[in-house]
Amino acid sequence: MPPLSPSHWEQQRPLAHYDLLVLGAGFVGLWTALHWLKRHPTHRVALVDPLPTGQAGASTRNAGFACFGSPTELLDDLRHEPEETIVARLHDRYAGLRQWREIFLPVELDWHEAPGHEVFTPSQTGSYHEAVDSLDQLNALAQRAGIPGVTYHVAKGISSALPHALSIAHEAGLHPGKAYACLTQALLQAGAHLHRGVALPPKTTWTKQANGWQIPSSSGTWTADHVVVASNAWAKECLPELDIVPGRGQVLLTAPIPNLPFQGTYHADAGYLYFRNVGDRLLLGGGRNQFRAEEETHSGNITSSVQDYLEDYLREILLPGLTVSIEARWAGTMAFSSDGSKQAYVMNLGDQTYVAARMGGMGVALSPELGARMAAMIPS
Repeated sequence: MPPLSPSHWEQQRPLAHYDLLVLGAGFVGLWTALHWLKRHPTHRVALVDPLPTGQAGASTRNAGFACFGSPTELLDDLRHEPEETIVARLHDRYAGLRQWREIFLPVELDWHEAPGHEVFTPSQTGSYHEAVDSLDQLNALAQRAGIPGVTYHVAKGISSALPHALSIAHEAGLHPGKAYACLTQALLQAGAHLHRGVALPPKTTWTKQANGWQIPSSSGTWTADHVVVASNAWAKECLPELDIVPGRGQVLLTAPIPNLPFQGTYHADAGYLYFRNVGDRLLLGGGRNQFRAEEETHSGNITSSVQDYLEDYLREILLPGLTVSIEARWAGTMAFSSDGSKQAYVMNLGDQTYVAARMGGMGVALSPELGARMAAMIPS
């Protein structure tokens, strides 16, 4: 049955009053709500999201990397930011990944921990040597961020097309769909309410009354004491003043490949390309930097230009001479800034409204820690 247009009665009905209403039921919204319920277990919490059951924007449409920063990413950050900022961000990413492992079992998340790798083509030899020369500095940053041991090492190249490599300890691959299901179940067991298919309007249409915020929707009027906008790339639709630029990430997944030579997670082209094994299949994603204007979109559709670019890389660089078929293709939308800032929004906007958004493509790692920080800002 196609969606029905709302009736007058449906639009005008009052809904239950909540202590906390979270707009956006992706990883950031779920973690925020879960941490707040841990602090206030008897309070009423609801999350609303416009997507149907089983979908959650970038949260269930990413490549399944549990990562915190490749060497070239950190070196680029050092050109623009003080070390203290980079250390704090590394800490948040690594601590977030640890939260996943502390709450859920590896088998529940399909979590496979193995050293990650950053790989380099012959034309990127200069970048590789710069990274090698900086390993002591990068490992010192990682230790200051609370990451144990020696994180970054020189590794063996994987082919003549990718002759140079660095390894990254503590990385893992996970199943985003299973992770999302585990987190959702934990939140429901904690007492939260989750409402799908609900699109909420910009904050300019909300009204503050004695009993809290009144937010109209096609499903009725939502009321809550506190409201968190946690819809990441879509947060700007509620809060137009935010500096958020959408960035689509496209992915392809091969059919099974006997004796697949890649096991673990891999970063290439300064992090704009990434690939990993999913069992005996190869997942490859990225290429956004080659089509930047085209990929600054909320559209979840794939495009022939990016998919052709990924296939060329797959067949010419990763698996030359091998006949490979593509089994699946998809895209998800991330949230970035217009000026390249990697600072996420975790803010008290005043008047009992808040925002947790702009994860910069690192929502898997950042959402547990930033969700906890967001929850700590919200009083009972």
